[in-house]
Amino acid sequence: MSVRREWEFFCTKVLEWAGNAMGWGLAKMPHKGFVACVRTLGFVMAKLDRRRYWDARANLDFVFPQMDRAQKERIIRRGYDNLAFIVLESMRVVFLPKAQYDARFELVDRHHVLEALEKDKQAVVMGMHFGYWEAIGTSLAQYHSDQERGSLGRLTKFAPVNAMLIKRREAFGVRFINKVGAFKELLKIYNRGKGLVGILVDQNISPKEGIEVEFFGQKATHTTIASILSRRYNIAILPVVVDFNQDYSHYTATYYPPIRAKNTLDANADILEATQAQASLSEHIIRAHPESWFWFHRRFKSTHPEIYQRPT
Repeated sequence: MSVRREWEFFCTKVLEWAGNAMGWGLAKMPHKGFVACVRTLGFVMAKLDRRRYWDARANLDFVFPQMDRAQKERIIRRGYDNLAFIVLESMRVVFLPKAQYDARFELVDRHHVLEALEKDKQAVVMGMHFGYWEAIGTSLAQYHSDQERGSLGRLTKFAPVNAMLIKRREAFGVRFINKVGAFKELLKIYNRGKGLVGILVDQNISPKEGIEVEFFGQKATHTTIASILSRRYNIAILPVVVDFNQDYSHYTATYYPPIRAKNTLDANADILEATQAQASLSEHIIRAHPESWFWFHRRFKSTHPEIYQRPT
């Protein structure tokens, strides 16, 4: 084993031990104490991470020009708390009693996913960086153990962090699929006939990897993976989002009616129509609860890079 690999292995083990120790401690403390940790971490990130602040401001100014400054500031501040919650909850979730964890979820209109799987035996799950998005690969995934479950994601530059992320996801029986070279792996899964892979569709993407859609009245790039799989296998795209209440003690998972790509002689039109439907639904959800979306992504980077230029 090379020195570099030995060092990565050591760092991975140290991070795993530290993460488990912290997660265990967070799981044992009263909920009020956990929320205090979330607020504290959110406050620290808000003070130190100014790049994300300016990106969020750019997004809000771009899509909500009439919204007053104070409301935008509240949305951004809540966004830091939401991010802190995702980080800390992901650390402690494997140590929470299952019954206690499951009791926090209310499932709304789950019949959409049940009916789609009954009809087609497999489906694509459309998620967003909204609310408690990680729960799509934890609590919600557990109800479909007969499916070949997966979650599409991008690895970080840090091997120890990647190892921890993958281990947490797979603790719930969900396979992590790296976005790099993912399509071939997705085809293998869906060719076997029982696929149920979650894809987060609300990030900026290279024009070479996706297509342009209308999003908040502006042009934005959007991944076509869910649309392509839906058209190729004649299966449903199942949108689901998980929102949380003010103190993160209760989560509402809402399942929306399926989106299905057509399969006509015009493949490009079929893909565009299904992809636009995903973007339009995403916008509808965000408009209803803007405080729960992850405004820190440079969502319009490919089409409107000028909005992310820092003020002088």
